[in-house]
Amino acid sequence: MPTTLTDAAGPEALLGGSYVSPAATPVPHEGEKAARKRKKQEEKLRRDAERPPRSMERWRILMDVVDEGRRVVDLADHKARYALVVMGALNAAVFLILSRAHLISDLSGELKAWMIGFLVLYAGLSCLFVFHAIDCLRPRQLRSTGLLAGTGGRGPRGLLYWELIGMHGLEEYRKSWAAVRMEELNAEAITLAYHLSQLIAGKYRALGRLYWGLAVLVVLAALQLIVYTGVALTS
Repeated sequence: MPTTLTDAAGPEALLGGSYVSPAATPVPHEGEKAARKRKKQEEKLRRDAERPPRSMERWRILMDVVDEGRRVVDLADHKARYALVVMGALNAAVFLILSRAHLISDLSGELKAWMIGFLVLYAGLSCLFVFHAIDCLRPRQLRSTGLLAGTGGRGPRGLLYWELIGMHGLEEYRKSWAAVRMEELNAEAITLAYHLSQLIAGKYRALGRLYWGLAVLVVLAALQLIVYTGVALTS
């Protein structure tokens, strides 16, 4: 069976990885013309794997990175909203407890002080972790990261990012697009991709604190429900 290009190159080369030439093993029944063609294909794959990406290839890769970053931003916002939904359910359960004020009056003095302390702690932590949810969901701007310093010493033209686009007038924006070069677009896409990575890092730091706090609130709510259930059963 003759060796195909896939067999010779391997999946790593076909996906753009570092190409490693296979051992020089003669292919049975391969003619001289077929052998030359196979060697040319292998050499082409080797050069393609080692060369730097062209401008349009770099542009497509950067746009894929930017699109992926935007999807991760949306995912982080969804996770923050889910955490707020769970927190709202917990707070509804705690509010149900607070609406049964006569149960607190039936507790002993020491246990009553502990339960009031639990409720105060729970309320304080709820406010703190709602703040982390707001921190995760709040809009973040490019100027706040210091990335408006630009690229190549000339500063970005502001053709790709919404915050910079808004700084242009319509006619100025058209002229910028008419004069832009591919290397400038790539440089601006790099800035945008880097900004998104910083934005995602900030969101996930806030999200980690939010979910850690949510676990603490679940424990506190469970303790309060256990105590009040015991009091309700014995009264």
